[in-house]
This record gives sequence, C-alpha cells and structure tokens, in this order.
Amino acid sequence: MKKISLFFGLLIFVQTMLFAQDTLPAPTSYRVNKVSFNMIRVEKGGFWMGAQHKDTAEFNYDRYSQTDELPVHYVTMHEDFYIGQTEVTQKLWKAVMGYNPSKYKCPKRPVTNVDYFEVQEFLRRIDSITGMHFRLPTEEEWEYAARGGKNSRGYVYSGGKVVERVAWFNENASNTKKVKKRTPNELGIYDMSGNVWEWCSTRYHYYDKERNATLGKDGQMYCIRGGAWQLPKTSCRVSWRGKRLPDLKNSFGGFRLCLDARYVKEKEASEEEILMKEERASFSYTYN
Repeated sequence: MKKISLFFGLLIFVQTMLFAQDTLPAPTSYRVNKVSFNMIRVEKGGFWMGAQHKDTAEFNYDRYSQTDELPVHYVTMHEDFYIGQTEVTQKLWKAVMGYNPSKYKCPKRPVTNVDYFEVQEFLRRIDSITGMHFRLPTEEEWEYAARGGKNSRGYVYSGGKVVERVAWFNENASNTKKVKKRTPNELGIYDMSGNVWEWCSTRYHYYDKERNATLGKDGQMYCIRGGAWQLPKTSCRVSWRGKRLPDLKNSFGGFRLCLDARYVKEKEASEEEILMKEERASFSYTYN
C-alpha cells in the first residue's frame, strides 16, 4: 500500500513539473547567419537580492554567503526583459564573429576566452545583423532571472536545491559542457549555475555605499556571475558575486545575451531583409 501511495505521489509530482514547464511562455527565437538562438521573457517584479548567513528566519539565508553579498536588499525590476535561454554558444559566436576563440571547441558548448571588450564588439555586430539592441544583463537582472523571476521557488542554485542536477562545477566537470544538459530553472533558463561564469554590464561595487569608498582597483572591475566548471559549487549559488578586469579572458568565462522587452515589440524584419543583412555581414566580417 505504501509503495502504491509513493508511486502515485511521484506521478503527481512529475505531472506537476511537466505542466509547469508547459505553461511557460514559448522562447522568442532569432537567427544569425543560419544559427538560431532563444531568448526567454522575464516579467517585471521585485525580489530580495544578496544573501546572509546569520539568521535562518530572515530572507535569503545561505550558510555559504560572502560579505559582498550583504546586505540583503529589495530590488524592483520595473520593465520586462529577455535573457538568453543558454549562454552564447561557440556556434553563435562564430556565426557573428567568424572565428572561435574557445579552448574546448564544440559548437554546442559556451564560447570562452572572450574579454569584456570583445563581447561589446560581438553585440555591435549581432545588432547590425538582427536590427535589435542586444546587451549584457545588469547584475540585478542576472540574479532576478537566475532566481526564477516571478516563478521563483527560492532555490540556492538556479533551478534547484541539488547543485549536481543543475550545474557543472569542479567536482563533476573537467572542461566546458554542452548547454542544456542540466535541469533548467523556473523560467526554463539553462546553466545559470555553473558551466562558465558570465559577464554582467555592472561595475563591481558593494551593496552598502559606505564600503565603496575603499574599493580601489576593484571598482574598475566588472561583475561576473554563475560559477563555472573550474570553480567550487559554492560559486554556483545565485547570489555569488565575482569580479574581473575587462581585459581578462579564460577557458571558464563566457556571457549571456539580454534584451529590453520594448525592442521585441518592434516590427519584425522580413525574411528577405534578414537574409540580405546576413549576406552583407558575412562578406564584411570575412575580410575584417
């Protein structure tokens, strides 16, 4: 009798999870030089940002939290935005830039070995092809999306409580992995925990203004988020914060696209216009 009850309980749980995934809005797809990629809409809303390890009864308790994740504070996202369903892949980077700088080469793995300035050039080129206004997410947008936005269930990692199910990190990976091989989060976004850390557009700073006067060289760095295959599981936490100088690049750092929702409402270009842009871009970048 207990086995039957357990079976039906498990069945209901699986059906609930599948239903939750089915009720998510469909990703918005784009194509660049015959390479498609998806963007996920994140509805505006508010959330508690950061983490603390002092009081289990307070918001965002996390025993692994660091001092720069304090204080936990409320942030409001006033507009919807879109964020990449996956990290930018090597296939997409090559379609835009014409080369692949990654150490562990595979079209379906995240692109790596790209610094902040190279990412900005990628954004300029992909905009010229698509007619859109892609950018990096702010640190606030990144954490809000990683936590699942309005669908958040309060997980420490993006997509669940068990890090091995949602992330690639230094205990279960020895290099980058293909995207979408771990469990997605509540919005259907993959690899926001682990695989490669991701550039944000936000300069590194402390959440409390009093400490910012002592930043020094740290204030010239940009925030990175998400952890990576070469880092410990504690870096895969949604509140974890890293920092890097903009000219740094390595085999476990990449990025994810972001887009203001208002640009998606613009009139879509015809297929003929897109093909013409792709042909012009391909010819231009081949000889750049």
